[in-house]
Parts: sequence; structure tokens; C-alpha cells
Amino acid sequence: MTYAMFLVGLFQCAMLFILGRTGGKLRQKAARDRQEAERKPPEGWPKVALIIPMAGERQNMDRALKSLLDQDYPDFIPVLVTATEDDAACKLIRMLRAEHPQVQHIIAGRAEKCGQKNRNLLAAVEACGAFPDVYVFCDSTHLAEKDFLRCLAGPIARGEAAICTGYHVVLPGDNSIITLAYAQSVLLMRFLQGMAAFTQPWGGALAISRTAFARYDVATLWSSNVVDDCSLAALLQKDGVHIRLCPAALLKTSSHAHPLPVWRAWLERQVLFLKFCMPAQWCILGLFATAIVLPPVWCVWACAADIFGAGSEIASFLALCWLCLVCWVMARWRSFLPSKPPLGRWLQAFFCASLMFAMVWVGTIASRSILWQNCLYRVGKGGKVLSIQRL
Repeated sequence: MTYAMFLVGLFQCAMLFILGRTGGKLRQKAARDRQEAERKPPEGWPKVALIIPMAGERQNMDRALKSLLDQDYPDFIPVLVTATEDDAACKLIRMLRAEHPQVQHIIAGRAEKCGQKNRNLLAAVEACGAFPDVYVFCDSTHLAEKDFLRCLAGPIARGEAAICTGYHVVLPGDNSIITLAYAQSVLLMRFLQGMAAFTQPWGGALAISRTAFARYDVATLWSSNVVDDCSLAALLQKDGVHIRLCPAALLKTSSHAHPLPVWRAWLERQVLFLKFCMPAQWCILGLFATAIVLPPVWCVWACAADIFGAGSEIASFLALCWLCLVCWVMARWRSFLPSKPPLGRWLQAFFCASLMFAMVWVGTIASRSILWQNCLYRVGKGGKVLSIQRL
């Protein structure tokens, strides 16, 4: 038992080390992609519709939207979408339109057979008509660099891919355990994106040519599904379509005093989207969660048992060896943040995130619904929406 758990711990450390190395390669590739984005493509830059679904009022939403509107891309129209005319986000949209007259505001109406975000995206696509060559879908709460659109649309403009995705990084505004655990969760997903077998479109930064959007009939898919990105990932995986990851198209998410319920609800949605849309990957995620949470639990048990005279010195020694190794690996992850948080808090956050990850995955086993933006979606096979209950 002791040696088996130690081997699981070594496997965990190896996974985390490989993911960290992947993060380093992503950083190098981002630098190359950014240089490539500075050059005009042979066929010129395609026309882009920048579609941003919005709901409610969020912290830093005004800054995030201004960063998306202030792009140095030569030809794009920003399209902001809300479900209703009285949404709290409409006030901000009116302020932005005063400064940016090119902004279009679309009222999508309430969703009846799909996720509200999907309804918003489809309404915007329909309103854009034949103008865009490329659709870029972005969330409204992340900060973008000025070259974000060029980095994300560049591979499409150069004919390298028809579908591109970016991702985001969390900028912790404090050293609270939950804020750092949230930052680690996003880092983990970003590193997984860098591995070809796990690269998936992320709805927060997704570019797709209008031709590909029609070819794969994305509108029909989204019109009955609960989520945009995971459902698209399942469709593209089935058809063997390559998704181009653009590491330079990296948005920034500011987080300060991140609430525990918000983090847990976000993590639960990510796991549930996989469960309904990509069940095989959800099962793999369960094995990954097991490999992440078992070693810390074993370490605590082995050391406690040895202290109280009920364990063995070998078990406690191997547990401490694993602890030193995992601390060294996770300490290296701090280099992917703009400023390194204190090592002690960072490690506490890692163990907190490991436990939460496993608890959330187990909690999704019996789930048949998803709570998202005050809507409870009852979901069937493939992410199909069966019913919507507004809370």
C-alpha cells in the first residue's frame, strides 16, 4: 500500500512537471506568434465581427470591454449582446457607444431551447450578415492586449487554420487561498490546452471563419445546446478538425478576494460541461482528480500515523519525500504569474484546489442539470437542453 501510494505521488509530480514544461513552451510559442501577427498576411487582414455576450454588472467589466474595443486590428466591428433591453449591462453599453460609435448593440431575447449565451451569440451572428470573414467570440470580463485580435485571427488570415482559440490567465489581486487556488485552476486548464490531445475551443476567446461556421453548421448545434465551447469541441473532435491554439491571444482576468462559492460554481460548470458534451474526457478527468488528491491525503495519514505510533517510518519518510518533490514542482508554477505569491500560501492553495477538484468531480456524477447565470438548465445527452428554469 505504501509503495503503491508513493508511485501515485510520483505520477502526480510527473504530470505537474510535464504541464509546467508545457507552459514554458506556450510562452515561447506566444512570443513567436506575436512577431508573426505584426506582419500583414499575404491576402490582407480579414473582416472581423467581435461578438461579446453580456449579462449583469461585473467587476472590471468596463475596463475589459474598453481593452477589447481598443484593438489595433484594421477592420472589425464590435457587437455587444444582451438578452433583454433592461439588462444591467445595457447602461454600460450606452456609455461605451458614446465613446465608440461603431459599437452595435443586439437584443437577443430570452433563450427557450438553449443556453442564454448561445442564444446571444446566434443573434449576433445573424445581425452581422455577410460583413465578417471571421467571427471572434469573447467574454466581457477579461483584459486584452492591443494585438489580441491580430494574434487570434492571424492563423485564419494566413490560411493555417479555420478555427483558433486563446485562453486566459488569472492575475491575483491578493494572496488569499481561494484567489490563488482559482489562479492555479486556470493555469492547469491553460497548460492542458497546450497539449494537442486536450486542445479545445474556449468560448472566452474563439475565432472561426464564416465559412467554417457554416460548414460545420455551428448555428444548429448551438441552438439546442447548453454551452458553446464544449459542444463545439465535441463536434470538431468527431469530425477530426484541427483547432489552432494561439498562446499569444492570452486574456487577463483580475481577481481579488475571490469568493469560495463563485470559484466552486465555476469549477463545477467546467466539469459538468465535459460530462454532458464529452463524457470520455470527463472520465479521464476523474482519473486525473484521483491522482491529484490521493497523495496529499496519504501524506497526512502516513505522517499522523507515525506521530501517534500507528504507522511506519518508511511510510512517513516516503510521504515527506513526495511532499518535498511536489512543493518543488509547484513552486516553479509561480513563474507563470506576473508576481510570485508567497510560497507557503501558494502551496496551501494547491492542496485546497486538489481537494476541491476531487469533491466537485464526485459531486457531478449524479448531476442532471447546470446552474448558470440564474438559469437552471436540465441537460440531456450531448449537452442538449431539455428544460430551462429561471430563478
